[in-house]
Amino acid sequence: MDKATEYGLEIYRELNNKIKYYKDEPKNLEEIKSRVKNLVEKLLEESENYRVQLEEFSLQLEAQVEELSKLYEELTAVLDIGKILHETLDPRTSMNKILERIKDIITYDDIVVGEFSDFPPRKDFKIIHADFNSLDFEKTVQFIDYLNESNKIKPLIFEKNPLTKEEIPIMFIPIESRIKVWGFFLFYGSKKGIFTAGNRKIMESISEQIAFSYDTLDFLNKKIEQEKLGEQLRIASEIQKSLLPKEIPQFENIDIEAFYRPAYDIGGDYYDVVNLGDKVFLVLADVSGKSVPAALIMTSFRSILRHELEKDHNLTTIVSNLNDYISKEIPQDRFVTSIFMMLDYKNKTIEMINCGHNPTLILKDGELLTFDAEYMPIGIMEGFIFESQKLYYENNINVALYTDGVTEARNENGDEFELERLIKIFKETKDTTSKETIRTIINELDKFVGKASQHDDTTIMIIKSK
Repeated sequence: MDKATEYGLEIYRELNNKIKYYKDEPKNLEEIKSRVKNLVEKLLEESENYRVQLEEFSLQLEAQVEELSKLYEELTAVLDIGKILHETLDPRTSMNKILERIKDIITYDDIVVGEFSDFPPRKDFKIIHADFNSLDFEKTVQFIDYLNESNKIKPLIFEKNPLTKEEIPIMFIPIESRIKVWGFFLFYGSKKGIFTAGNRKIMESISEQIAFSYDTLDFLNKKIEQEKLGEQLRIASEIQKSLLPKEIPQFENIDIEAFYRPAYDIGGDYYDVVNLGDKVFLVLADVSGKSVPAALIMTSFRSILRHELEKDHNLTTIVSNLNDYISKEIPQDRFVTSIFMMLDYKNKTIEMINCGHNPTLILKDGELLTFDAEYMPIGIMEGFIFESQKLYYENNINVALYTDGVTEARNENGDEFELERLIKIFKETKDTTSKETIRTIINELDKFVGKASQHDDTTIMIIKSK
């Protein structure tokens, strides 16, 4: 083999090792030349392909870098808006700063930021911010009405106005949390000609943050209102307690004790014991309803009753006048069940009027009597005439006045304490003091109720001769 052939074969082998195109050796110099020429063409072809691939990859890389840059800018805007909301808490006062950041990432012609009212929800709204060019308030109202009627209060992109069919891009993004839809962003028109899915997604993230701020602000406002209400209830509770006797008057031949426990901060039960010199006036009442409304009625009830007592000691006159006044002053759906007593312990008589209240328990000289309601509750009908009943006793008298918070108290199984259980305890403690009788009743009541919540005010008064 001559040197030219050897040299050509060496070049051929080096090229073929790179491309690996031929699997056998050439037989002569002509074949070597032909193969070398073919391998060079193949190598140039692959080089060109590689160059083209590099250019395509470079373009893709540039597009990805641009996309990443845009994404970074959008994420930075979202973070900045989060910081703005964190600093001010109220999204309304932050809206101008928020929109400045939104302008950096979304191109639009017009924008409206609205806040929905609560009544009716998602119907009426007020504008927090607006940049109007081709859009105006009336068109905005029409568009929001259309979305409400179509049940489309959700993130939406329109290529044209669904009402006017005008070729203009629109993007609607509600400011919505798990609690409610607080408001919306309405983008109208874009210099780029479209709003993209990316625009919608980034605005959903921003709206979610703003909605969270609304939730937080709403929670704080409600907490503040609760604190104010709590303070008002505390003051009202103190006022109400001041209307009850600070101490039960002491009498030579009569032992009186009372217990009161409201179900809420403010209750609707009332009791009083008034020393009239030759007699003792006693009352125990239960206002329909709960909390503040019941307490307000109870306050009026007590004021009028005390006023009538100063004018007259006639029980029927006192109750009739009280009923007339209360009937005129309180709402028609409210009333007061009550038991009124005038006790003459010197002459051993009890005069009673039961107005829609629980049966009064009386142990007269060892005999158990119940004094049931004869009349409708106070406050139902004006001009009603009441008549009293009189009871005489010779030696001993035990009386139990109570509200249905005692007999209707329920345990964890929903069972009620009931009158029979109260009567049993009342009879078993007939020889103890009034204070000891009440202590026994309340202990048994609490043991029966257990961990169940108290659903009504608990009031009881015990009167015993001594």
